[in-house]
Amino acid sequence: MNPSADWPQLLRVALLGTRQSGEAVPSLPDLPATADAVREAQVLRAAGALGLMRKAGFQAPAATVTPPAPAAAESQPALGPQGADLLQQLLDGASADLLPGYLRSLGERGRRVPHRLLPQLLAYASSHRPVQEAAARVLGERGRWLAALNPGWAPLLLAAAPDEAAWESGTLAQRQRFLAELRGHDAARARELLAAALPQEPAKNQALLLSTLATGLSAADAPLLEVYLGSKSKEVRQAVAPLLVRTPGNALVERLWQQATALLTLSGPPAALAVELPAAWDASWQAQGIEPKDSRFGGEKAAWLGQMLALLPPERWSAHWQLSPEQLLVLAATSEWVELLLTGWRQALLLHPSPAWLRAYLQFQLDHAPEPLQVLSAVAEKLGAAEAAQVLLGALPPEPRFSQAPARWESLMLAIPGPWPAALTRAALAIIANTLASSDHARYVFLFRSGHLTQLLRHMQLAVPPAQYELCTAALSALYDADSTPITQLLDALGFRHRLEQTLTEAPGPDN
Repeated sequence: MNPSADWPQLLRVALLGTRQSGEAVPSLPDLPATADAVREAQVLRAAGALGLMRKAGFQAPAATVTPPAPAAAESQPALGPQGADLLQQLLDGASADLLPGYLRSLGERGRRVPHRLLPQLLAYASSHRPVQEAAARVLGERGRWLAALNPGWAPLLLAAAPDEAAWESGTLAQRQRFLAELRGHDAARARELLAAALPQEPAKNQALLLSTLATGLSAADAPLLEVYLGSKSKEVRQAVAPLLVRTPGNALVERLWQQATALLTLSGPPAALAVELPAAWDASWQAQGIEPKDSRFGGEKAAWLGQMLALLPPERWSAHWQLSPEQLLVLAATSEWVELLLTGWRQALLLHPSPAWLRAYLQFQLDHAPEPLQVLSAVAEKLGAAEAAQVLLGALPPEPRFSQAPARWESLMLAIPGPWPAALTRAALAIIANTLASSDHARYVFLFRSGHLTQLLRHMQLAVPPAQYELCTAALSALYDADSTPITQLLDALGFRHRLEQTLTEAPGPDN
């Protein structure tokens, strides 16, 4: 037997076919063929044996490059077994919206991803930008080592610790991330780099890079912002004006205030808000962040005043007229310019959050026709879940339930972001029970009686903290049946989040 010669002979027999080839099938003394073995069976036996021999004697070619140095020893503990299993599920697509938050929590606790999951995490993060920064902080030494060896994964290294190389040659998102991080510990250096780079950037990039000044915004940023408030680009001006009016002691607020107080006055008694729209467009307004057209407001002239209101702190109007936010909102509601005033002040609230004004605005919505859900969500998020919940809880009737004719409080409940305080969760559970008690068939309620009930159950999947999982289980386990899929989905989601939370303190597990 000579494997080096027998293998080519066997290939010729196989390629020509056992009937056409006149060559003998190589003999294998250690594996004698049975007397009745057909020629085809002899070929297959020989192929299996010779194939194994070739693999056993295979010699790898000599390396032509220096192998990489091994990864450094890990300094952070890995996830435990349960955490690794749940992370595997997240990477496989189960509840993928929880992945960024879970990775951030791991990073905050100094944990890292086990070695066996690194390739999958690196591949996932390379194509999902929102995950990259959080993923980069939990790679550990082995993960960073792997990322450096694959050009497709290398951007995660910049996400982990952006440096001036990212500023010079990185993507726009990497440059923004570098500036934002640098402003956290050296705002002056970040401002210097930004000022030097902006003249060479297209307008779209200028707007996005200038937006990084929102991190640690201070009076020292005002001179740079004032330069670009005079930009020819509307996109740049609209990025700069909301930042500039938030810098302490800036002159832009004073200029806008002088113009706005001439157009919006308080008359009476009885007290009333009087609006006088600008007579004509003033080209100098563009250098103050006012644009000729703005679709947020009713008409062309109304938009000029509306933009002024949207840039000015609402608290300034309260101090100017010595009226509370509640009083001013009621006066706005009785004005023929109610939409203009409320839209302008709501936009200003998102820019200049004031707890008193935010509470008053949400209470005003409960007393009047509520705004669309996305508008209420923005205001509630600025106020915070705990205080927004207080406003809502004070407005609930004795036995609240969802109905076909929605009450005003229903939209606010769906707008309050997480994490919910326990009092709000208990109120929501009571609302679910009361609504389901109105019918003998849960399916009928979900499909025909209340779309808000299904929306609430979905909203609670992310708004209710994992620590309240047992509270929800105790209250809902007796309510659902085979037709109550939304309740089942809520309990499943809360249970999954509860298990994720537990893995953050789980003992480290093996890497493989």
